[in-house]
Amino acid sequence: MNKKTKIDFTPIILLFIVLALALLAWYKGGIELAFAGLKSGSTLLLHELPLLIAAFLTAGLLQTLVKKETVERWLGTESGWRGIALACIGGALIPGGPYVYYPIVGAMLYSGAGMGVLVAFVTAKGLWSISRLPVEIALLGARVTIIRFVITFLIPPLLGFVAEALFGRRITQIRNALSGTEEQKSDKPVHHTK
Repeated sequence: MNKKTKIDFTPIILLFIVLALALLAWYKGGIELAFAGLKSGSTLLLHELPLLIAAFLTAGLLQTLVKKETVERWLGTESGWRGIALACIGGALIPGGPYVYYPIVGAMLYSGAGMGVLVAFVTAKGLWSISRLPVEIALLGARVTIIRFVITFLIPPLLGFVAEALFGRRITQIRNALSGTEEQKSDKPVHHTK
């Protein structure tokens, strides 16, 4: 059986953007400005590289250590409010930026988590992040932080339920499309007949 391999154009597009921005910087300020921009980006990469490596290794280890059946039971489409609540708590507690939690979300996706769980996790990370609260209190004050937190408290679980209702049945299709699998498997178990 021949499987068509999909070409991922993302790296090509990103390299084109880098080249275009480097040329624009060179046009605006010469080779010095272009080099300064590339140096700044390289410094940022070297600073964040240990965190990126740790995040991807964590995602990979989670994907191999946690059984798919366990993920599906606790975080899958059928997990309901329990899965969305766990995702909200996990999103609030996980430290780091997008380069830390998106690899973990990707591992959750491929391990069987439902669409509502994924959306609730990412939304809770953005709105409930415990690691960001001290900075928010220091910069905006306790009153503004509490008001913002109270107003946004219901958004992560609400978006999780909405995402599950609208896209939950398509999660297998989404997984297969992202992994390049042509076969669109059903979420229902297959019964073999003799």
